Amino acid sequence: MCQIESEEGVKNVKDIVAVDGMDCVMMGPRDLSASLGLLHDPGNSKVKSILMKAETAVLASDPANGGAYLAGMATAQDKAADLKSRGYHMILGATDVPLFKKAVVDDVKSFKLLSS
Repeated sequence: MCQIESEEGVKNVKDIVAVDGMDCVMMGPRDLSASLGLLHDPGNSKVKSILMKAETAVLASDPANGGAYLAGMATAQDKAADLKSRGYHMILGATDVPLFKKAVVDDVKSFKLLSS
């Protein structure tokens, strides 16, 4: 499994999908937005357009014949139902940064309770 998270990756998605043993390609909309100079704007129409090119290429490949499955992360801009409707095979409901943030906030709150 690999992740497409740059415009260069999108340009090469067909070659990436064709790599022997590449079973699944994950889309990285936040990193893609950053690589396009649109940091923290994965909902930008330019990002969405480029992302859809990569999605289409992965979905056009046949996993049974050397192609890959399409994976992605549900975000505020693309809910799980949105990704499913676009043909995603695997959808993650949470990502690393929000999970770490929640853990840190919960930890700080627990210390605040001790000092009350």
